[in-house]
Amino acid sequence: MNTNKNKDLIRRWIAFANEGFGGSFDQFIAPDYVGHLGATEMDRSELERLERQFSLAFPDAHYTVDDMIAEGDRVVLRTTARATHRGEFERIAPTDRAVEFTGLVVYRIHGERIIESWGEIDFLRLIRALRTA
Repeated sequence: MNTNKNKDLIRRWIAFANEGFGGSFDQFIAPDYVGHLGATEMDRSELERLERQFSLAFPDAHYTVDDMIAEGDRVVLRTTARATHRGEFERIAPTDRAVEFTGLVVYRIHGERIIESWGEIDFLRLIRALRTA
């Protein structure tokens, strides 16, 4: 496993996210991808749907790479997201509030694409920021 190549894939994935996921997921996500987000499991099409839906609600979302560690076929990413709530999210109408939340994701790479991921995103912090007057 080339850990530098795997880390570069995740850096490009984050750049793609920072551009609002405007394009094909093909170069990043394997067709048989499985994602684990908390207790939820998703396939590639569900990942695409969720990421694009989030981008509509937070069109200026920007993710920073706070830490990245790679070993074997795994890359661990600690990230901070900053965005403005400009579209409906989780039945919350746009608030134009600036929000910040963190995430920790473990990616498994196979064939130069992400084939599996395990994520813990601080959505509670995000929801609280949107509901606070």
